Amino acid sequence: MPTKHFEKLKTDRKNAIIKAGTREFATKDYADVSVRDIANQADISRGSFYLYFTDKEDCYLTVINAYKNRLEQDLLNIYVKATDVLDIVLQVFDYFTHLSSFEHGLFEKISNNLSAEVQDLILNAFDKFGETINTHLEEALKSKGVQITDEIREQLNLRREILFSLLLTSIIEMSVGKTSLSDARKSLTQKVEIVLNGTSIKLPDFIKKD
Repeated sequence: MPTKHFEKLKTDRKNAIIKAGTREFATKDYADVSVRDIANQADISRGSFYLYFTDKEDCYLTVINAYKNRLEQDLLNIYVKATDVLDIVLQVFDYFTHLSSFEHGLFEKISNNLSAEVQDLILNAFDKFGETINTHLEEALKSKGVQITDEIREQLNLRREILFSLLLTSIIEMSVGKTSLSDARKSLTQKVEIVLNGTSIKLPDFIKKD
């Protein structure tokens, strides 16, 4: 965690230092990033860097945590405004595929290279995803007069996990250039529709709520 000296900085100054760290960690492999590079980007001295952070890893985790906090808020805004399950999935997909170049680079490295601790920081930002998906699924069923039994809730939980896996896979494939944006979005839409309507419990009108 950053030191008390960093926490006492004005918000604009803290954001500038975090932005400088983001630029370095997003565009280079971790081993290739130096304290000098970060300090130069942030327009601070090496001495100031060590006044604010214990070491490079401390700065790195600060950058990731700031990214995670912003991510959580942005996703929460999507969940609150989304109208149905497909809308949630596609809005989240669009959010990640329209990141800035530095955020995109950072997310790609998070996806491919990071420790379990850092991956958990990002995955925790998706906590509300599953909760919101389940809420929309249950509301769609209740609107059709279906009673939510333990068996049905178990199937809903399975669908939620599949939807999350499809979403994350689509985002990662897009971020590493395995498919075009339009193809990835079209494929994701088709897969979501299959998950919602193509299993043993027939749930018509899941895609669009009445």
